Amino acid sequence: MAKKTSENHHVFCNHCGVRIYTYGHVAEIGGDYVAVALSLDDLSPAELAAAPVQYMNGRDDDWFHTPAETRHL
Repeated sequence: MAKKTSENHHVFCNHCGVRIYTYGHVAEIGGDYVAVALSLDDLSPAELAAAPVQYMNGRDDDWFHTPAETRHL
């Protein structure tokens, strides 16, 4: 069996149930991380389109290469 190299914790709002952030450790991406959920409701379509995006291919355990297909992301 492969050694587990990640541990993730999802934190949810006690009032509404929305996931607020995730934290954990994934050795393949450099160790400890925190991912924060952002509300983008107040951004214009132009601001959203110009926002930087970093794709990481966790599905194939190929974290440092952009997936071949990203149109659906």
